[in-house]
Amino acid sequence: MATEIDRQEAPGDDLWRFALDLYAQPGVSDACLLLQDRYGCDVPMLLFAAWAGAERGVALGADDVVAARGAVTAWQAEVVKPLRGVRRRLKQGPPPAPDARTGDLRARLQAIEIDAERIELETLAKCLPATRGGAHGLGGRSVAVSVNLVGVAPGAENDPEAAAALRLLAEAALAT
Repeated sequence: MATEIDRQEAPGDDLWRFALDLYAQPGVSDACLLLQDRYGCDVPMLLFAAWAGAERGVALGADDVVAARGAVTAWQAEVVKPLRGVRRRLKQGPPPAPDARTGDLRARLQAIEIDAERIELETLAKCLPATRGGAHGLGGRSVAVSVNLVGVAPGAENDPEAAAALRLLAEAALAT
């Protein structure tokens, strides 16, 4: 039997499962990384935005996006990005990298980075605004997902390749 605490933590667990399923869909990781590298998008924010629309039927307003970003900005800047930076750097150097030992270190850093992103997703799940009626049916959820992704990736919709990445993410989210 679930305790009250378990029920309060459920949105973070739901978001985590959704994020894992979505990220495993063909093309999604490439789409997220394109948006991250080209537009500075935070991948957990993209996954949160997709989840809010696809699973919860919530269209995030500009204030919701600002509040969610505010809740994770320090964590992202001080923990997730430095871990990612070291992990990426080990792919090519500095010497003695890359070699088998530094490859093992890189793999352990990737696992820690994923743990840090899970903590970020749990924090974001708590930022989900109270449902304002919620989007019902596939059409409403489709609109919510699209609105949310554009809201967390401003300007990307004007770049054909990034817009295609956003569409792929939206379609995959609705199919997850």
